[in-house]
Formats: sequence, structure tokens, C-alpha cells
Amino acid sequence: MTDTDDSLRSLLAVWPGRFRFPRLLTALSDGRPVSLEDLALAGLEGIAGDHDEFRACSGLIQAGEFQVAEEMLAECQALDAAQTEDLRTRLGRRRGECLQTLLGKVQQLVDRASAADVDAVPERDALTALCARSWPQVEERLRADEDALEDALKKKRDALRARCEEAAAQGVDPEALGAAEALLKAGQLRAAALLLDNGSSPRPGPEVVPPLRGWSRAAETPAEVLKWHLNPLVRPMSYDRWRPVSPSGQELLEAYDALADDNESAVAQFAQALTEFLGVVGRPAPPVHRVEGGYLTAITGVFAETETARFWPTGSVELFVADAETTHRPELDLRQPYVAVGRALQAAAFPERTACAVLDLGHLVELVTLQGHVPVQLLRVLGRQWPLDAFTGGSAASLEALLGVDPGERWHVLRWMVDLAGLGDLTTADALTFQAGPDMALLHLFLEFLARPKVSSQQRDGFAVVREWAKDSSFARRVEHVTLTPIADSAAAQVAFWAGLSAAVPGQQVTFEEILLSAASVAGDGMADDGHEAEVRRGLARLAALPVVDRADADEVLFHRCGVLLVLGGDADRKLEKAVARLAEETAALGAGQNLLFGPEDWQLYRYALRPELGNYRQLAAAATATPEELSAAAEALTVTADELRAGLPVEGEADLAETLRAMKDSFTTKYAKMELQIHAPDSCPVGVSAAGLQRILYELLTNAAEACAGHGDPTVRATVVPLGAEFAVDIQDNGPGLAYAEGTEHIVFRKGESTRGSDRGTGLYTARRLARDVDGDLVVRSRVLGHPVLQGAHFRLLLPSA
Repeated sequence: MTDTDDSLRSLLAVWPGRFRFPRLLTALSDGRPVSLEDLALAGLEGIAGDHDEFRACSGLIQAGEFQVAEEMLAECQALDAAQTEDLRTRLGRRRGECLQTLLGKVQQLVDRASAADVDAVPERDALTALCARSWPQVEERLRADEDALEDALKKKRDALRARCEEAAAQGVDPEALGAAEALLKAGQLRAAALLLDNGSSPRPGPEVVPPLRGWSRAAETPAEVLKWHLNPLVRPMSYDRWRPVSPSGQELLEAYDALADDNESAVAQFAQALTEFLGVVGRPAPPVHRVEGGYLTAITGVFAETETARFWPTGSVELFVADAETTHRPELDLRQPYVAVGRALQAAAFPERTACAVLDLGHLVELVTLQGHVPVQLLRVLGRQWPLDAFTGGSAASLEALLGVDPGERWHVLRWMVDLAGLGDLTTADALTFQAGPDMALLHLFLEFLARPKVSSQQRDGFAVVREWAKDSSFARRVEHVTLTPIADSAAAQVAFWAGLSAAVPGQQVTFEEILLSAASVAGDGMADDGHEAEVRRGLARLAALPVVDRADADEVLFHRCGVLLVLGGDADRKLEKAVARLAEETAALGAGQNLLFGPEDWQLYRYALRPELGNYRQLAAAATATPEELSAAAEALTVTADELRAGLPVEGEADLAETLRAMKDSFTTKYAKMELQIHAPDSCPVGVSAAGLQRILYELLTNAAEACAGHGDPTVRATVVPLGAEFAVDIQDNGPGLAYAEGTEHIVFRKGESTRGSDRGTGLYTARRLARDVDGDLVVRSRVLGHPVLQGAHFRLLLPSA
């Protein structure tokens, strides 16, 4: 026998027992000659592992040997149908995980190469194709690509550092050289080169501002350093490193020490000194008010720099100065973030995010030593303690307004947002951009995920947290829910979505025919009915409502290449099977109703309660002699311009709230079969609104609540009717994620067109409020402070006059 005996290899390649030896399968599938020694070692390893076929295939999948695992699933007779299905699901998920990791890493390398202006870009398409076969081979290629990039970066970095040394010898401004060094450390070599060439860099990011030193390695304490500032006679040799850069810094520390006097004059002096230290001069002293635990005043200049002014247009931030007895952060209801200073107040290392950010002596002593960018450094101190809303605006819509529409501008602003809020660095901003793509609701969700106290205290590497988000099952469900919200009401659109992800990697065009083939291959008989084709085609066109879709019409779709879709694609086959089953159920239900667009008791009919065409449709639907053409024409007349409220609508009248809610419950539970609708109301609740008007108002409120909590494990909606003298209040609560608006800005939800659920939405709550006000009622958002302990989603209160 030779060392690579072909006859032995051929024999092993058809040996039925080979499927219990994963390393042997890998060696045989490689295509390269394998030595007898390697074959023997592979066999011994399999014997020692004592694998059965299922465990062997599971190991191959986990190791990333996808092509070998696929061949085993196609050829191994020892696996039963359930095991094969389980392994195929695992294979899809693991392949999706690896593809997401690959594309995230490739994007990171591309961004680093672009920021450094070097030509060392990995071959994305070749690596993507290889990832479908073998993850270990991809890792090997990635290591080689990364080494090549590191070599190119080192050469350019060394050359730029040499230029910095030359510039220092020529007496160039030390602050400019410090900024260049910060850019070099951040990998922004292109910006560093421009700074050395022209004395400035285009749109400098937060990387040009070096972080504060901190006190973990300092031999001194802040209190000791303050004494040196106040008394020149006790200053040691090490004082020079703490010397204030400007007189305003010395004045600030003296004003801080004077706070021991505990009076309004000292507080006003400190606020004035801090404002001038931040570069704002000529402002009159702010008023000071005595409040519980201290004093309240204001400072200006925290958001003074150009790149941070967008986050706080007013520029003025309220300042709480604690008295001597206050040792803990205050809890003032100021409706916006504020700053707290006090001789006994100390900022925590990993603080819980609250509206109150502590600026302590340690921060002040460091800040006065800085050459520049003092407002940015101060904002970093505060931003790590404030709620994320201080920088995002509290909603996806506000976030989008801040970031703008240009991709370059969006990434630039996001870098500042991530840095100031203490969520991570440049790599974190890159990871967020890759994961969420152009979907602002997803990006807002990821930012909130990063800002959670658990993440902040246990894991400071924002890049790793974002990259591994799918390991948090609860968060992964929320990501899927937010992604699909614009098409949550369409089974056909969800079939098109999951079939498209199953058919190709995001970033590749998928045709309608490929979507049908993908759905048929997964669902089998579930897609046998040709009648589904028209529905799926319409569903395919609806994918254009998804922000993560670059282009979609009735013939094709192009998904945006982003991390979220890559992860979701790993489970696409299983989700597709469920979506096809849901589509089949809905089609069967419609068929049982004579193929009507709406069944006689369809929940959707309440949406058209105020349209006069509803009566004609109901008559035709009840008539046995009505033709499909007549029903179709009546349905079209009923649904056209459904969201437009005609002038002179019959909303005045009388109806019973309790009876109407109970009458609507059966249709609601038929529409939302897995959802519980709880109704708590007196026996009789007569209100001054017509029956049709009341039905339309309640339809909009209950549908909004149902869509909000549809992704919850135990979705629940509650309607509670309470008599309030001359009116009735109806509280509609759900256990969904809640309103995506900051406290105090929830009224935005009532604006026409305001929605986080895709295009052609945003009229329901607007309509409900308008109708309520037409009869001297109202619709408001209840305060979160008054929230239900279990139903912690949105809470709307409908007020209607008693009849």
C-alpha cells in the first residue's frame, strides 16, 4: 500500500459506517490526497468519540463543515425523518451565524482599509461562496486577509508617525499633533494624513478626542489635588501634571471649593464659572432656586461644539447643586436630563442610567488640565449616566431625523452618538450599521440593547455585544418582531419574506419564481394550490414597505445585506413552513366564506363601520345569489380610500360601550386567535356617539394594541371601562414593547402618518382621536408612572361623554 492508497480511499468513501466518523468524512470530502496515517488518526478519533450518526452530523455542523454535513444528510440511511429535519434546521442556523460573522468581519476590514486609505480589501463574494461549504477554510482565508491588512496599516502608520516626529521638531502645535496621534491610534490614517498636510481633517469624529485618564492608576486623590490648587505652599513636584491650562480652570476649582458655604451666591458663582470654563462668556449669571436637598440653576456650553450641538439645540442644561446633607443623586422631575454637583456626591463606575448625571471632583480636576475639546469630555462624563434618549430623541423617528439620509453623514453622527453615550467606539458604530442596515427602528432597538445597565456593567465591549446579539433569545425575538412589523398583517408577505431569505443570501436579487420554488421545497403540499401564487405575488410587492429591503415589486426582491437578515435567514426554512401554513389557513377560511374578501363577521369590517357602502356589502354577502363579480365590486367600493374621513360623518348619536365591546370580542379573537382580549365594564355604559363611530374608534385602538403585542409570548389586550361622572373612560392596555417615544413626547403618536409599522400606516390613532373629539371626547396616552404591573406596553385612555 502507498501512503495515499486510492483503493482504500475508494473503499472508505462507500463504507456505510463512515458516517460515525466526522473527521474521516471531512478528510474524504477534501478532494486532496490523504495519508494512511491521517486516515488512521481520523478513525481512532471517531472510535474514541463513540459517535452515533446524529452526534457526528451535529459535530460537523457546529464545526462549520457544511458541505460535508449536507452530503451526510443526503446519503446517510441511519437517520430518521425527525433527526434529519432537526439537523437541517441546525445546519441552516449555523450557516447563517457563520455568514453573519463573515460579512461583519469583512465589512470591518473594508472599513479599516478605507479609513486608512490602503488597498487591502478581502474578496467578499469568494469568501461568501466558501462560507456555504466550510467555515474553517473561511477562517484561514480571513486570517491571511487580516495579516495582509495589518502589514499595510503598519507601514502607513510608521510613515505617519515619522512625519509627526518631524513636525514636532519643527514646532508644530502640540494640540494638532495630539489629535493626529489619536487618529493614528483609532486607525483613521487618512484623516491623520490630511491633518498633517492641511492642519485639519474633514469632519473629525470623536476619535480625535483622547479619553480622560481616570483615577485608577493615580497616586493622588481628587481631594489632595484640590488642596494643591488652592494652596501653592503645599504643591509637590507632581503638581505640574495637574496644573490648569487656563485661568478659567483655576476659577472653576475655587468656585467648587466655595460650595461649602451652602448659599445661593456660591451656587451662582459656580454655575457661572463652569459656563465660562466651557467657553461661553458674557452670559448673565443664571437664577438660582432653592429646592429640596440643594439648589437648582443652569449652565450653558455642554453642547457647545459643532458635532454635539445637534443633540441639544437649546444649549442650556439644568444644574442641581447639592447641600452638605445630600449624599445621593436626587430624583427631580425636570422632564429632561440634568447635571448634579455636590461635595458629597460621587459618580458610580457603572451607573444606572437616570436623568441625573453626577459631575464629581475627580472629573473637574481632570477637565481643567485639558488642552481642548473640554465640552466633549464633559459630555462623555454625563452621557454615560444619562438615558439614551438624550442622544436619540427617544424614538426611531427622532433618531432618523438626527442621523439624516446620507449614509456617510448617518455613520458620522452615529459615531458621536455611540461615543458620547458610552456605548463603544468606532468598531461598535460599524457593527451597529452592519447589523441594522437602513432600518431606523432596528438601529434604535440595538442602541437600547447596548444601553441596558446589565450590558454596561458586565460587558464593556460594545462591538462584541452587538455582534453576538442573536445569543440573547429574548432580544432576538424582539429583533424579528420589529423587522416584520410592517408586514405583520399579511401571511402572503411573510411567505415571500422567508422564502426570499431561504432562496439566496441578502444582497442577491431573488425572483418571484425562485420564491415560489423555495416555498414549495419547504412547504411541499402546502403550496400546491395555484391560487396562492397571486397572493404571494402581492405579498412580494409589499416587501417594499420593509426598510431592510432595497427594492421590491411583484417580480423580484433585493434584500439589504445586513447582519439581522443574515441571522434570520439561518432559520428561514422553519419560519417559511409556519408562514405557508398560516397562509393556507387564511385561504381556507376565505374559501369557506364563498371566497369573500371579508367574511360576514370579519374583524376588518369594523374599519369600514362609517362607510355607507358597508350595508350594501353585508346584503350581498348574505345573499345566496350574489355572484363573485358583484362581491368583488362591492368590496372594492367599500375599501377604497378607507382611511379618509368624509365630511358630515354620522358620529353623533348614542351607543352602549359595554355592549359594543362584548359584541366585537368574537371577531377580535377570531382575527387574533392566540391573543386574549379582557373586557372589564359595567353592565350598561351609554355614551354620546353613534354605534358606527364607536365601532370605528374601538377598532383602531384594539387593532393597534393587538399589533403591538403580537410578538409577545402571551399576548394580552385589556379594555377597562370606568364611569367618571359626566363621561366614561376606556383604558386600552397591552403587554407589548410600549410606545417608542420619550416620556413627555408620546403625543407624536397621534400625528397623521406617524408610524413605525411601514408605509401607508399611521392613520389609525389619528382617526380615533379625531372621532372622539368630534363628540366632545378625547384620546390620550396615560403616564408610564401609572402603568400596569403586568400590561407594561402602551396605555391609551379614551374619554366619551355619557349619553
